[in-house]
Formats: sequence, structure tokens, C-alpha cells
Amino acid sequence: MVLGFSFVFPLLLVMAILQWGAALSGRDPRGWVPTLILGLISAGIVGIPVGGLPLARWLISLNANFSVTLTAILFCKVTGTAFGIRLLDGKALLTCWLFSVTAGVMLYPMALGLGRWDPYQAGWGVSWLFVVVYSATVVFLIMKDRFAVVMIAAIFAYNLHLLESTNLWDYLIDPFLVIFSCIALGRRLLQNVHDRSQRRQG
Repeated sequence: MVLGFSFVFPLLLVMAILQWGAALSGRDPRGWVPTLILGLISAGIVGIPVGGLPLARWLISLNANFSVTLTAILFCKVTGTAFGIRLLDGKALLTCWLFSVTAGVMLYPMALGLGRWDPYQAGWGVSWLFVVVYSATVVFLIMKDRFAVVMIAAIFAYNLHLLESTNLWDYLIDPFLVIFSCIALGRRLLQNVHDRSQRRQG
């Protein structure tokens, strides 16, 4: 099951790239038929053997575990392009960016030795991290924030051991997600500043 799930993120990534390429070339990537074709092409690409390993497995050399959160975001992007379905609205995406950046700032500097406390250890066994994650999920559900579904998916994936890691942190965030979240929040901030500037000039 772990080996099979490791193909999910590469498959979605290739599909997103192919969708972007199709739209750029003037072809409509929306609908079941284009999605099925692009899906088959993507599966063929990630399955290409290179040096005795499928191409998808080589992506693991860049990052040992792509988080369930990042995979869910990419899945929503692919399905949104394919069928016009917005699984995560603006509120959920903003919650995702804020959650990822906050968790990344808490985890990575200290895990690299910038402090005596290593929060990564809390990802194993029952600890404060599990209480925080479960509590945050309940709060998001009460607030009707769709990001709660992503959190639930990460929790279920952890319980099913779908990633090669057995640490809860790796199911929640990864470096690529944190970097992407920083960029997304930066763009949002710049857009807000631009909009305020436009309103003042108007």
C-alpha cells in the first residue's frame, strides 16, 4: 500500500503539468475524456523505468515524503481544472497556507538544531501534537472550514501508514508545502496592498 501511494503525488503532478500544457497550447483539458487521456499519459510517464526504478520513485530522492496536505492541494487543483469543481475554497486555502507556514516555522528550524527542543519527536506515539491536530480539526469542522477534510485525510493516512514515514509531522507538512505556502501568502499580501492602493487612488 505504501509503495502504491508513493505514485499518487507524482501522477497528480504530471497531470497538472499536462493540463497546463494543454491549456497553453489552446486545447481544453476539461471533461472526462481529456482527463482520462491525460491520466493514462501521466501513468505511463511516472511508470517509465529509469535505472531499474519507476520515474515516480526517483522523485522520492527530492523529498522522502510528500505530505498528504500537499497531495490533497494538488488533487484539488487537478480536479478543479478537469471538472470546474472547487473542492477547497479561498477560506480553506488561506487556512492551509497559514497552518503550513506556522507548522513549518515551529518544526524545521528546531529540527535542524537551532534549539534544544526538537518538536519532530512529538510525531511519534501519542503526544501533544496529536491533541493539537485533533483539536484543530474539530475547530475547523465547527467553523465549517473545508481544510478540516484535509486534516481528516492526513489523520486517516497516518493511521493507515500510507507514507513511508511513521511520523505524523510528515503527513501534515513537507518543505515544498511550506515554501509554496509562503509564496501564496506573499502574493496574497501584495495583492491586498495593491487593492488598498487602488481604492485610495480611486
